[in-house]
Amino acid sequence: MRRLGFWAWLCLGGLSAVAADRVCLEAESSAPVTAPMRVVNALDATNAGAVVAGASGGKYLEISKGAGHPPQVNEGEARLSFDLDQEGDYALWCRVYWLSECNSSFTMAVDDALPFTFGKDATYNVWHWVKAPPRLKQLTLAKGQHTLTIKNRQDGVRLDQVMFVLDKRYVPVGIEDVTPVRATP
Repeated sequence: MRRLGFWAWLCLGGLSAVAADRVCLEAESSAPVTAPMRVVNALDATNAGAVVAGASGGKYLEISKGAGHPPQVNEGEARLSFDLDQEGDYALWCRVYWLSECNSSFTMAVDDALPFTFGKDATYNVWHWVKAPPRLKQLTLAKGQHTLTIKNRQDGVRLDQVMFVLDKRYVPVGIEDVTPVRATP
C-alpha cells in the first residue's frame, strides 16, 4: 500500500515540481534579434553550407565567423523572455557550438543585472552543454517574468537551447525537452 501511495503521488502530480524546477527554452525563439546575431534555419535552402547540423528543431542563434565582435562591432543581441514558477538560486546551462578557443563566449545579462561572460570552455566543433560560472548573484531570481539578453562578445558562436534549473546536480545531455510557453493573460 505504501508503494502504491508513492506511485499514485508520482503519476498524479509528483513530477510537476520537477517541471517547475527547470525551464528549457529554444534560443531562436528570442525577440528581437539584431545583427550580426541571426537565427539560422537548417530547413531553409538559402543557408546551405553554413548550417551546423544537430540543433534542436533545426534552428539556432549564431554570430557567423567574420561577422565581427567588440570593439570593432558592438551591435548584435537577442532577448529571450521566460517565466519562473519559483524563486531561487538558478544554474544557467546553454547548449552551444564553438568554433575554437577564440570563438567561445557570449556576454549575457538577466533582467537589469550586471552582464557576465558565458562560455570559454575547451570543447569545439560539437553541440554541447556549458554551465554558467557558479554563485553568480545575477542568477538569484524571483518568481515571475524575466529576460535573458544574449550579446555579441565573439563571432563564430552558436546557441541552441537555454536552461535555468534549481537542482545544482542536474546536468543536461543532448537535446532537452522545451518548457511549454504559457499564454499571457
